Parts: sequence; structure tokens; C-alpha cells
Amino acid sequence: MANNSVKTGGILAGSGCLFGLAPLVISFAAAAVGSDIGNTLHWYTLFTAPAGAIVVIVGLIIAIVGASRSTASDFVESAKVSNDHSDAGKPTESSTASVSGVAAAAKPVALPPLPAALARSVKIAYAFGFVVLLISCVMRVTIFQPFSGILTLFDLIPAFFAAWLVFLARNAHEGLAFLRLYQSQLIVSIAGCVVGLYPLIYLGDYLSIMNEPEIDTFQMGGTIITGLVPLVASVASLVFASVVRARYRKIASE
Repeated sequence: MANNSVKTGGILAGSGCLFGLAPLVISFAAAAVGSDIGNTLHWYTLFTAPAGAIVVIVGLIIAIVGASRSTASDFVESAKVSNDHSDAGKPTESSTASVSGVAAAAKPVALPPLPAALARSVKIAYAFGFVVLLISCVMRVTIFQPFSGILTLFDLIPAFFAAWLVFLARNAHEGLAFLRLYQSQLIVSIAGCVVGLYPLIYLGDYLSIMNEPEIDTFQMGGTIITGLVPLVASVASLVFASVVRARYRKIASE
């Protein structure tokens, strides 16, 4: 059930992202073949991006809720490591072949806990990431992009998801809780990387006008930096969580 929610939410989020960025993608494709349709089509992003963003947010929430309700049996790879380790040294008799696959699948899965030091690092890392994102988002909507209307809500969303991950990380010392956190941050980080490509598209335009006299360099620089912070945070989260996950699997198999 939880895995179905993750897949449904992921598909919904991906569809929303494609819909929101469709005018830009079509514009680039048209320009590549020499068509001038992209001269006006990209402006439709002003309408498709907000609608797509709402669909993405709904999809992410569905996926994260599903991930946070996953059971130990949902994490098949981790369960294999745990079961293989716990069954080591036990005699294997031919009579065990009579055990049905259904009964074997129903066997309770015991996930080993994270070492205290590793769990503490996870909690500190996600708390630090939340503080950085919160400061960045607040500065963006109050200093660098004030009075942005509905965009203000979208600019604050990274801090919301970061806070959610901090909430999930509170029990990271438990194996199941950590794997739930890992799956949830994987969903959020991938979405952050995809959506983070949007400010990169206009990065060249921003940099090209930085030296113009009528441009406030401080405000423009802050706009660029705060726009890229969620992307950098998503990449950092993916790398960090992958390292911790690899370390957890190594410990579980020892």
C-alpha cells in the first residue's frame, strides 16, 4: 500500500513538472529545428508553471506520506540483509523446502538500528539543512524578491519539505525510521534537482545584466544565490543520504 502511494505520488509529481515546463521544452526544441514558435510560446510558462507546481506539491506529499508509512517488509533489500545475517549459522535441511513462499514472505523482518554516532550525524545534517533553507527562503521573499504575490508561497516550499525531513529524522536511530527518511528524502531531492533546473535556465541572462548600471547587484546576486540553494541542498542531500545508506548496509551485513 505504501509503495503504491509512493509510485502514484511520483508519477503525479513528474506529470506536473512536465506540464509546468512544457512550453519551455517545446520552445527549445522548436529553436533547435529553426522554428520561431518559441518566440511567444515560452510565455505560457507563466500559466503552466504555477498549475504544474501545485500538482508537483500534491504528488510529493502523497509520495512522502506513503514513504513515511512503509513497513520493514517494504524495504526488500534491507530485509534481505537483515534476514541473511540473522539466519547465518542455522542448518539448512531439505525439509525447509516444504515451507511455502507465502509463509516465508510473511516472516517478520528485523531491521538493525543505526549506530548512535551515525544517527546523530543524520539528525544534525538535516537540522542544519533546514536552517540553511529556512534562512535562504525567508531572505528571498523579504529582501531579494519581496511582494512576489503567489510566488512567495512557492519560494517557501523548500523550507516546508526540509522541516518535514527533520521531523522524520527524529527517530533516525531506528533502522525502519532511517529507511523511511531515506526514501522520503530521495523523493524530495530528485524533485528538487529537477525543479532546480528552472533557475539554471535563466542563470546566463541574470549574469549578463549584472553589470548594467540600473541593476542592483546586491539584489540580483541574492536572487541568483537563493534560487540555487534548493538545488544545491537537494544534491547534497542525495550524496549524504547515499553515503549513510551504504554505511548502514555495510554495518547490517557485518
